[in-house]
Amino acid sequence: MLKLCSVNNNYVKKVLGGFIGTFRYRSLTSITNNNNDDNEENEEKIFSELNKRFPNTSKLPDLSKLDPIMDLNGTIIDPPLSTLTTRPSSIITAPETESDDTDVLSAITGLSSVEIRDLQKKALVIKRVKNQTAKGRVVSMYVLVVVGNGNGVAGFGEGKHEESPTAIKKATNQAIKNLRYFERYDDRTIFHDIEHKFHGTTIKFFARPPDISSKIFGSRNGMNVIKCTFDAFNSQRLPQQIARARGKNLFDVYHTYYGAR
Repeated sequence: MLKLCSVNNNYVKKVLGGFIGTFRYRSLTSITNNNNDDNEENEEKIFSELNKRFPNTSKLPDLSKLDPIMDLNGTIIDPPLSTLTTRPSSIITAPETESDDTDVLSAITGLSSVEIRDLQKKALVIKRVKNQTAKGRVVSMYVLVVVGNGNGVAGFGEGKHEESPTAIKKATNQAIKNLRYFERYDDRTIFHDIEHKFHGTTIKFFARPPDISSKIFGSRNGMNVIKCTFDAFNSQRLPQQIARARGKNLFDVYHTYYGAR
């Protein structure tokens, strides 16, 4: 045990001597860095001491100096931001700035572009709806729009989309495609009183001066009321139909039914 301890002690002394030498080298280099004028002389003293103690050690490189091969010459300056090339981002067109469909609607309906732009448009129903699919619950916006020119031409359309502006645009285009002309008595009202039912909604229309009055029974759901109104106006009997059915002159029908002279 004593021999092993003596051997181990000798080995430890050698190892500690190496560590002490390196510690002295680091301490001496830190001291010499404070005196820039005596750097070279101090380095020679340090390496002479190291060579005496460790003859196989080589001179360590000075990392504070630039290497002619590994280091770049001159200063590195970041390029200006204006010259950097970046990937162009895709331009997303907002629904409000989409191209106008006036030309397409004009070709479908036969109306001029001016007549289509002058139409009165009103979104009467805007609501959020959900549709359950295999992928999950899909949320979208439902819009019902009524379009007319204020002189007997009207139509309604429905549109559904994730965004309200796009849904309104789709409903408006559909309403313009569904435009039709409604005959009016004296260009102001319906020819006779009408009672019409659509699902749970019943509406009674009365020909009253100056134009028309109505009363709703049952459901007052906006979609049902609008669809019931258009169906009722389509179902009114015109004087030409009454005259043809009774085999009478149109003038006599006007005089008998409407008191026209």
